[in-house]
Amino acid sequence: MTINKWGGLASFLLAVSFIVAPLIYLMGNLRDAIGVFAYDLADFLYGPILSAGMVTVFYVLRERIGEKASRRMDLALLAALLSAAGMAAVAFIRASNRHYHLLHPELNLEDSVIVLTVWGTLVSGVSAVGFHFLGWAFVLLGSAGWTSRLFPRLLNIFYFLAGVAGLFVYLFPELEGLVLLLGTIMGIWQGILLWKFDSRQ
Repeated sequence: MTINKWGGLASFLLAVSFIVAPLIYLMGNLRDAIGVFAYDLADFLYGPILSAGMVTVFYVLRERIGEKASRRMDLALLAALLSAAGMAAVAFIRASNRHYHLLHPELNLEDSVIVLTVWGTLVSGVSAVGFHFLGWAFVLLGSAGWTSRLFPRLLNIFYFLAGVAGLFVYLFPELEGLVLLLGTIMGIWQGILLWKFDSRQ
């Protein structure tokens, strides 16, 4: 597999992680027979898979358009690394908290207002950090893609829109859904383009 195909595969995995993991978090039920497994799958997708996919995609894109926008792509890769760390931290915090609750049902932690408040604030804050740096990564990528002309203009506009929305998730949490939706679209589109680039070469 060439580097472009690895980037394409990572883009597809990123799209799957963006859409599947949040759906499980929103609609999952720990009381179901496969509830715990489903949440563990969501943590795996939102943590290791999303983080590895994000870093791989930005590394490949940096190799692809780095000559025409080297400084911006270096900064975009750095921002992607910071975002990946934030996203992984969110998934690991969720997993650790959930398994601790399941291992100690006698504590009735799900009924504690203090525990739920601290947990919710912590997850929201770390998640906002991940989305904020993802926003910078997308804005820089959109700028580099626009000037290099290697990607369609509409895709670059999507990068800008997702990036600006990601920057302000910490102020407006409802923007998270828009970033994930655009990220899914861009991941699929970007993956197809990277495979096509490889075929042309």
